[in-house]
Amino acid sequence: MLSELTIERFKTVREETLQFGRVNLFIGGNGTGKSNLLEAIGLASACLGRGLGDSDIGQRGLRITPPELMKSSFKNEDLPKTLMLEAKFSSRITYKATLQSREGDPLLRFFSESASIRGKKVFGRSNRGASATGVSHAHRLEQHRGIWDQIKATYDIDESAAAEFSEFSRFSIYTPQPDFLRGRQAGRVDNPPIGLHGEGLPEAASGLLSAWRSFRRGGEHFLDKHNKKIIDDCVQLVGLPGWASEFGTHRPAPLLTSRDMADRTEIVYFVDCFMHARRNQLSVYDSSEGTLFLLFAAILLSHPGAPKVFAFDNVDNALNPKLTRSLVEQIIKVCKTSSENQTWLGAKQVFLTSHNPTALDAFDLFDNDNRVFVVKRGEKGFTTATRLKVPKGMSRERWEAVKGGRNLSQLWLDGDIPGALGVM
Repeated sequence: MLSELTIERFKTVREETLQFGRVNLFIGGNGTGKSNLLEAIGLASACLGRGLGDSDIGQRGLRITPPELMKSSFKNEDLPKTLMLEAKFSSRITYKATLQSREGDPLLRFFSESASIRGKKVFGRSNRGASATGVSHAHRLEQHRGIWDQIKATYDIDESAAAEFSEFSRFSIYTPQPDFLRGRQAGRVDNPPIGLHGEGLPEAASGLLSAWRSFRRGGEHFLDKHNKKIIDDCVQLVGLPGWASEFGTHRPAPLLTSRDMADRTEIVYFVDCFMHARRNQLSVYDSSEGTLFLLFAAILLSHPGAPKVFAFDNVDNALNPKLTRSLVEQIIKVCKTSSENQTWLGAKQVFLTSHNPTALDAFDLFDNDNRVFVVKRGEKGFTTATRLKVPKGMSRERWEAVKGGRNLSQLWLDGDIPGALGVM
């Protein structure tokens, strides 16, 4: 698990260190830098992945930004030559990368890079050379690709570090979009199982249902009760709005399928429990956007091929306040079950942004595993992220009294969480 990230000179972040839990929610005004923080995590992940090219970064959900614009540029300060990211993981694993760019150069490149396990260096490079597991690699490394991606297949690395790096290297920022979810726009699924925006919804929904039915039949892969609980609860998310009794995939009848859909060969359908049996199967095109969004979330949280660590930008998108809270509660529940029981299903660490105050109500501020960060920009424009915490030493009973019976969403709306509403 990513336990800490230090960010220096990246976009609106001048210098900030964040300590994370299992589920991390960023709130704050528009334009304060919430998405930039997600992208900093994504860029650190890219350093451990295939590379720093536009396609590599874009496939993680980062905006394709000219390298020069990835470095901070504040008034009355010299333009920096580099940006730096330092990630600390569980089991005392540290990874640090300093990246550089030049005007006219389309790629970010590594200026220096290092990794250590329990204080012992595993690999690294700088202008003085490069090495991995004690072997020099100075003339064999590509500058736009991290060392880990270039040596992992040929060198034995500590198993805990290899697992952390491999898991984190799959990190992406997911932003489901209605046109992809409804099938009005087709796209390549570069990021299995569902794509960053819902491009692979039919195949992913089919895979989720196949896994779910396997455990209901007692399939050998689902004998563990914790895996069963994760996938069952996530499938049930889809029915929360109250109208869809089931969902599936099929080859639809042309007369009952919108001509506006880009691909009508295999689509997701929902059964509307209130409609006539001969007309109760609705395609994604004719279904509630909130239900589509919940299906996307269910797949991301419990599909066997989904990443274990990811970000969900605007987790409240298309959902009413009650559903927003229910979804965030389920995300917290899945991450807790997955982490504590080492299940092979389910997310282990999730990063969220939201503008819906009820997302806050899913969080218990006394639970150190789940954290809320208030993101704002200071007088000079620097993005800061301050963890929302109960005052040190305050009991739960005293905290409830101080809140005056209000929940966290009401505190947000009342302006009693400094910076949460942005500039007023």
